[in-house]
Amino acid sequence: MTTSLSFGVTGSTSYISPFPLARTFSTLDHLTKGRIAWNVVTSWSQAAADAFGKDLVPHDDRYAIAEEYMDVIYRLWNGSWADDSVVWDKEKHVAYEPSRIAKIEHEGKHFKMHARHQLHPSPQRTP
Repeated sequence: MTTSLSFGVTGSTSYISPFPLARTFSTLDHLTKGRIAWNVVTSWSQAAADAFGKDLVPHDDRYAIAEEYMDVIYRLWNGSWADDSVVWDKEKHVAYEPSRIAKIEHEGKHFKMHARHQLHPSPQRTP
């Protein structure tokens, strides 16, 4: 019932894949009507690595991974759905124009992804 409460959610570029994080944060952005923020972290502690069942990545490598990660996630949020892709035509039972939704192709050093973002643009598009 509030319009001023916002949510800041921490998401690690070291342990959460870009695709599910983009989908989750877009969903939250829709649910909160654009009141979500992402605290981007690279997770520096051994305890975090242990919690995710991963090896601790050295500092410089974490930031190289994060740079590629941000490229992928911004491409999902900003490059997959065109501004005019959402149509919401109730009479024709059409929600979006499929030809206006681009598949993101990425083959990098740390990530490989071939997918369309699964949600239409959220209020902020980029939390």
